[in-house]
Amino acid sequence: MDDPLSCWKALPRRLYLDTGTLQTLFDYGEQIWENEAFVAMERDRSVPNLADEVDALRLIMAVNERAGFEFVVTDASIREVDSRGVQNYAMWVRDVLDTWLVQSEGEEPASSGAEQPGSVSSKDWRLLLDALGYRCDTFLTMERRLFSQAPVIERKTGIRVLRPTTYRDLLAPWAALYR
Repeated sequence: MDDPLSCWKALPRRLYLDTGTLQTLFDYGEQIWENEAFVAMERDRSVPNLADEVDALRLIMAVNERAGFEFVVTDASIREVDSRGVQNYAMWVRDVLDTWLVQSEGEEPASSGAEQPGSVSSKDWRLLLDALGYRCDTFLTMERRLFSQAPVIERKTGIRVLRPTTYRDLLAPWAALYR
């Protein structure tokens, strides 16, 4: 698209945050919101390109301060988070859910007739169904395996599956306007 307004309007505005993305936002909040230097946690040192994904989340959140994207979290996310048994993380995710509930007040999820692609786990499918039900443009994930299935998922359901770096690349032309 050569028309900047059309390109801007085509950007995903309602993004479902999977639990891996939520965990990264929680764990690396200082780097994302406070521009602290990136230092990988011990358990994350072997995660390829994590610093780049965290930096992409920083840019996404900086743009969002003015762009007003909607970040969707649902009860399915809460169940996954609760199963981890980390109290402060679970409380933080509930705060994110509260923001979404205020934004979506009165909105009922639609049922999706989409069929589960065979390559998607049932756990991820539950989250994707919620994303479809709330008419999300995008499912934002840190999971490489799920992202590798993005073309199949989009073809079968219409929802885009992006990693933070791929979403950042879509936002890049406008990022300077929001910094």
